[in-house]
Amino acid sequence: MKKFLSMVMAAAMVVSLVPATAFAASDDVKATAKVVDAENYTEGATKDRPIGDDAEVQLTVTTADYTKSDSTAEITFTLDNAKFAEGFDIAYIKADGENYTWGEDGSGKWGFVNKDKELLTGANGQEISISSDDWTENGNSYAGLDEATFELKGQLERGWVVAVTMNSTMDKATKGKTATVTVDSDDIKITNGDDLVYAAIEAEGIKASVKDTVDVATEEVATLKDVKVETTVGDFKDFVKVGGDSKDELKLKLNSGFEFVYDSATKIEDVALDKDWYDDDEIVIPLKDIAGLNSATDTWTIEGLKVEATSAKAGSTATIRVYLTGCDTVSVEVAKTVDYTVAMTVDEDEDVPVIYSGVDVDNTGITDDSNHESLEVTIKESFAGAWNNSKDFTLSVPEGVYIADVTAAMDSDAEPDFRDAADADAWFADAYKEGDHVNLSFERRSWNETNPDDDNDPIELTFTLTLVADPNFEGDVVLKLEGDAVDAQEVTIAKFVKPFVVEAQQNDMQIDYRNTEIPTSVVVKEAEAGLWDKDTQFVLSLDKIDFDDEGTLTVDDKSGLEIKDNKVKTTDGMNGNDSIYFTVSSRSDDEPAAVTISGIQLYMQRSLPAGAYDLDVYSPTMLGAKYVDDNTNDKGEGYLVQGLFAPEKDEEKVKDVNDDFVDYTAKAGFVNIVTAGREDTDSFTTKVVVPVGESYLISGETKQEIPVPAYINADGYTMLPLRAVAKALGINENNVLWDQASRTATVMYGSKIISMTYGQKVVYVNAAPIPASTSVEIKENRMFLGLRDLGNALGVTDITWDAATKTATLNGNK
Repeated sequence: MKKFLSMVMAAAMVVSLVPATAFAASDDVKATAKVVDAENYTEGATKDRPIGDDAEVQLTVTTADYTKSDSTAEITFTLDNAKFAEGFDIAYIKADGENYTWGEDGSGKWGFVNKDKELLTGANGQEISISSDDWTENGNSYAGLDEATFELKGQLERGWVVAVTMNSTMDKATKGKTATVTVDSDDIKITNGDDLVYAAIEAEGIKASVKDTVDVATEEVATLKDVKVETTVGDFKDFVKVGGDSKDELKLKLNSGFEFVYDSATKIEDVALDKDWYDDDEIVIPLKDIAGLNSATDTWTIEGLKVEATSAKAGSTATIRVYLTGCDTVSVEVAKTVDYTVAMTVDEDEDVPVIYSGVDVDNTGITDDSNHESLEVTIKESFAGAWNNSKDFTLSVPEGVYIADVTAAMDSDAEPDFRDAADADAWFADAYKEGDHVNLSFERRSWNETNPDDDNDPIELTFTLTLVADPNFEGDVVLKLEGDAVDAQEVTIAKFVKPFVVEAQQNDMQIDYRNTEIPTSVVVKEAEAGLWDKDTQFVLSLDKIDFDDEGTLTVDDKSGLEIKDNKVKTTDGMNGNDSIYFTVSSRSDDEPAAVTISGIQLYMQRSLPAGAYDLDVYSPTMLGAKYVDDNTNDKGEGYLVQGLFAPEKDEEKVKDVNDDFVDYTAKAGFVNIVTAGREDTDSFTTKVVVPVGESYLISGETKQEIPVPAYINADGYTMLPLRAVAKALGINENNVLWDQASRTATVMYGSKIISMTYGQKVVYVNAAPIPASTSVEIKENRMFLGLRDLGNALGVTDITWDAATKTATLNGNK
């Protein structure tokens, strides 16, 4: 017995530690309330009609944790400044994506049913139903009451929506008043359920808008894009009268600098405007005279309205002020005044494409898969008719870049069309031919202007260029638009990088007829790993000098690239001299390859003049040439000249274009012959006259133009342009060298090697320093040397200066 009492007392103690609520039978149901499609009304619009018939209060169940097997929830709706009207009811319950409304199922049983007449059941399988005592007491109606209570039976589920249509009438329907509802329940915790606005009374008014603003040039006419006048609340009939004895009117007024232009096609809805309603900057529409205008609507659309910028300047905006009887005035911007301009643009969000230079459009010889296409370019006139077709225009790319193809389209509403897509490519091809395959020169009258009087859209030309570049071109492709009818402008449309780079040094050499070995090596480096394809060939060539069939090829030990032979081979080069080449037999792997050519030997004619000779390095494979082995001299047709713009199989034209465009120079002055086989005399007999400040000099009896004139420097010394004077003295241009890194100029004259460096006050003749009277200067990217310093270096002893005429004369030796 004692043991039993101890157990009872222990159990009692445990129970006393547990909250009493743990044993309560309560439901945990939560919902959020909101109003959907709240309505606005004018004072007149609420007379003799219900409000809120489209507005819904929606209760969304957020939590549905039930502890009872059956459940009932009472929900009370309390109105402020309103009374319920006939038809107030739970409109539907949305469950699992379907709407359930009150009605009979297929067997005649009442409840919430879907479109298939299936009853809605709750989480416990109990049917969802609704009841209310007030329905019975008031004949199933809450009409005239400001409070209603529903009783929902059955377990609701999370995500269900209970929708109640707020069909009611307002007690006071004056401006600024609102009708609100508060939703309460002791059985469901409702959030956001207080003072929900479902109807409001607003002031009668209008607003104005346009589909989009249009551009108009000074003294030109533009058609506006659908001007809309809308009510802020209700319909027009609620506050203005149309037809009959109406005294109401709709007025449109433009700001200074603009006027309306009458057009019989201008309509408000389907009613044409009368010309008598127009008065320069104003249109007054008397509503009594426009009975066909529908007033039972909230929007009037005015189509085809025309505006002229009579005196407005570029940058100003056309604004229409809209007046409607009894309403506040509203304004809308409808047009902007623009200059007659033509603008060239590219999409700034697009990445500039990177293309390899010295490679044909098929990327022959490399593994890159780019299509050589530029960014899409758009050229558009600011206003219809701004692009004057009585003047030509030019599109140009940098020297060394060639246009292989184009995809173009022109868009305009002009009659006839400016250019349709079928003609676009041919138009570009003609322009390229007119530009001698250098620029795109579009001749005047080769396209049709748009006529602004015919409501045409501005011309818009879009095109994409397919580009190739010579092996020596590197950097951005800047497309320039120029012409008398357009402002000069430019955009970057592509970027070229070299598929290989060449490392080489200048070699001062004396003629030794043949087997003359070049003391330095040439290294050809791959731009990125795996770029050079199998069977790709590289050629090294010198102007006027033949290579002997000697030399060793070495490939780095990291790239994995292999070549067909480790000894060089000779073949005819593009310049007609014996050249050396090598061929890739397998691609590189993880590292870019480097091929070193060493032990190169030359065959030099003894008649070669002293001077510098450039090294050309190119890949005929990448240029699309047929260049198989040392017995083959078929270099293909045109190299870079291909596709749409190939000069129609004219071999001479192909050769000319190649000569103009293709630059293979890898190292200027690679071979520098310092002692000619037949020495020229170190003196000259030509008289050279150099007038200061003039863009010419006189050599003997010949007047020669020079790019930069002689001048007198800050120290008072006459400074002569080195290259121009050297040319006048008969020195070959190849014998005047420039090294950008050290900013040093070198002149080969007979047996003399004369060098001078920017900023230094010394001239070297055959490595012997000779003090100069003034420092070497650079002006407009040209090197200048003092008059007497240059004469001393060249061995000219008879130098005169005429102060009156500011003329220097280098008198030839007799």
